[in-house]
Amino acid sequence: MNSKPPFRELGRKSQKHKLKSGIKQRFNGACAYCGRTPQVLTLDHIVAESKGGRNVISNLVAVCKRCNLSKGSLPLWQWWQASPWWNEERAIAVAATVLICALKSPASATLPLPPS
Repeated sequence: MNSKPPFRELGRKSQKHKLKSGIKQRFNGACAYCGRTPQVLTLDHIVAESKGGRNVISNLVAVCKRCNLSKGSLPLWQWWQASPWWNEERAIAVAATVLICALKSPASATLPLPPS
């Protein structure tokens, strides 16, 4: 009897495709930031990899190329609230579908906790 979970049996390329498809369906094929439904969606790291963000599902959203290029490696909320595409309802939806993810840097462990 094979004790490996079924997803491990998929090839690496199949796993990546399945992961991308799931992320893109979070907003029914629309850009998480501006709401447009382009033919092609790209994956955006909420916390850019260059800023210590990890390549994990909780740090990825599907967005249009326009939003992805515009945001670059800027902090999401700083960029988004200043952009013409800011929408509070979409912001709530993004916040509900992603988790705060750990950063690659061990310095992240020293960040202060929010007040309780």
